[in-house]
Amino acid sequence: MFEIELKNPEEMTIRAKEKVVNVNVAQSKIDAGLRVGSLDGAGEFEIGDIVIGGVAVENGVIYRMNIDGVKLGLVRGAVKAEELDELGPIDILGTDNAKIVSIVEPKILIPMGNMDFAEVKAEVKMEKKLKIKNTSSLPATLTIYKLD
Repeated sequence: MFEIELKNPEEMTIRAKEKVVNVNVAQSKIDAGLRVGSLDGAGEFEIGDIVIGGVAVENGVIYRMNIDGVKLGLVRGAVKAEELDELGPIDILGTDNAKIVSIVEPKILIPMGNMDFAEVKAEVKMEKKLKIKNTSSLPATLTIYKLD
């Protein structure tokens, strides 16, 4: 099981069994309380039970995380469809770009930044944090979780 919450519109906190990871998508920075400090930019990282892949794209870095078999993608700004292919299948998408939702086809959308998600046709749930038990606990159809 893990939890997701937004610290601010550009920063997501993921609490897994072994580690807490903060990802600032605006700065392409990952903070997990490591002795080496923050991780910046693209690369492959394994932090406790969270596997993170950061891929450099034209406008920054997009992230793919695997937590207990659940695939989480974090995308900021305008991204080309070819760049999104680097993510592979995604269960949960955190983004500020409503246009990519139909391309990625996640089961859960977490609006970030100043995203206007009104054009995304899905049920909206307001929560403080999102708790995910496993892949079978994900919704069958797209659901938007507005985290405050």
